[in-house]
Amino acid sequence: MKNIKYLLVAMGLLFIGTGCKKFLNVVPIDALSGNNFWQTRNDVEGFTNGIYARLRNKVGGGVLMPALDVRGNFVKTVGTIDNSGNNVFNNLIANNLKSVTTATTTYDNRLKAIMDWKAWYDIIAASNILYYEVDNVPAGNLSDTERRRYKAEAVFMRNLSYMFICKLFGDAIYYTEAYNSKSLPRTPQVEVMKKCIADMSAAKNDLPTAYTDVSYTGFRPTRASAVALLMHLNMWAAAWDNGDKTGYYKSVLTLAEEMATYTNYALLPINEQNTRLIFKGRTSENLFGVLQDYNYGETFVNYSNYSYFFSHFPIQGATTKTTSFMAYEKDYIGKLFPAGIPDARLSTWFENATSDNNTFQFKKFTNTYPTGSGTSLTANSDDSAIIFRLPDALLLAAEAAAELNDDATARSYVNQVRLAATAPALISNGSELKDDIYKERCRELIGEGQFFFDLVRTKRAINTEYSKAVISVGNFNAGAWTWPLIISATERSANPYLIGNNFWN
Repeated sequence: MKNIKYLLVAMGLLFIGTGCKKFLNVVPIDALSGNNFWQTRNDVEGFTNGIYARLRNKVGGGVLMPALDVRGNFVKTVGTIDNSGNNVFNNLIANNLKSVTTATTTYDNRLKAIMDWKAWYDIIAASNILYYEVDNVPAGNLSDTERRRYKAEAVFMRNLSYMFICKLFGDAIYYTEAYNSKSLPRTPQVEVMKKCIADMSAAKNDLPTAYTDVSYTGFRPTRASAVALLMHLNMWAAAWDNGDKTGYYKSVLTLAEEMATYTNYALLPINEQNTRLIFKGRTSENLFGVLQDYNYGETFVNYSNYSYFFSHFPIQGATTKTTSFMAYEKDYIGKLFPAGIPDARLSTWFENATSDNNTFQFKKFTNTYPTGSGTSLTANSDDSAIIFRLPDALLLAAEAAAELNDDATARSYVNQVRLAATAPALISNGSELKDDIYKERCRELIGEGQFFFDLVRTKRAINTEYSKAVISVGNFNAGAWTWPLIISATERSANPYLIGNNFWN
């Protein structure tokens, strides 16, 4: 990839051990690199690449994205992944996370990594520094357009991080100052969402509608990326704001109308070829994601990809991996894809879809790169991690319209997605239409890390119709939907305001 040397320099400068005495404090970059930094466009680009690399490590270096689809879902373990995998994933399916926080097996530790929010705050801290320091680059070395674009990228990345923090943990420690050293309490998540919405709205138009460098397509934010983020921020705020939610839903529909003006984005018909293209990440459907590309040395750990758990060779794994580790329950697949109703997603993305045993095969993520030969041959995932995709945005718009009782508009958005899947148009109304839109998100976004967030956001987590591990109303209100927040003794000492999530405490 471009500017690799600057990426490595920026990563080394930003994230070496610094012995900070204050939680969320970052050592100033000029203290580490000398005063010659922030002089050229290459300095800025290198630092920016370091922020994206940080996101890549979080998404591609752990089990975050698969865990978000497995938790509380209608799946079951049907094979053996290692000596500890079965128990920990059964706990995840059952929403039993307390045992995970005290266990020390391999997959317990991988799940515990989700419960540490520091990596998200590393991104936020670096983004705040970028936003501040880019104004110090001499005028002749960076155009005003570039300066505004880099600042808007910084805003996008910090707000993306706050979105994940609130969706994972609820209330967040919110700040936008560069080199922050203040001890801060957690801010209610609705207030955080409102701040992020205002922040991103102000910077959105400084992002390009498209990049002239095609290598950035899908992996550096555009205005459409910001629109998708704003839609998610509004829908998450609507879920938790006890006041009038109408404004959030209207904002989502306004954003959807803006999305439609960006003509470089469009849905692709569902088939095997387009599926491969979509999840490589540079198609007209891709709004924002994290690149994985073996040819550039950009590889994720194998267990960061959904296919590692729900597929087997030749889609994933060694030649000896002839069965899948997990499968969807056949009754759930039957509900998502009722018999007799055509849907290209069922035939394209699944093999033995209703067998619910270890012959089950999930084929949505089928880009691979081979290593070894003979009996040592392996097929490793080469799919990128897609965070925002056009169907996701359209379905959020459909949901917002349905909440405003505008069923015609809701159907117009959801049926765009169904048309691409060669599925018949929805004709339902009212509460039935709301359920149909929710199920459409389950169908279209399966395996993409949206399931548990949607389950929580729509409050369907308390209903056995929608979750295998239903959460009682009392426990839900007490925070059982969150992830435990693991806080080190050092962090507690540095910030006396820092508290965990009470339900898991």
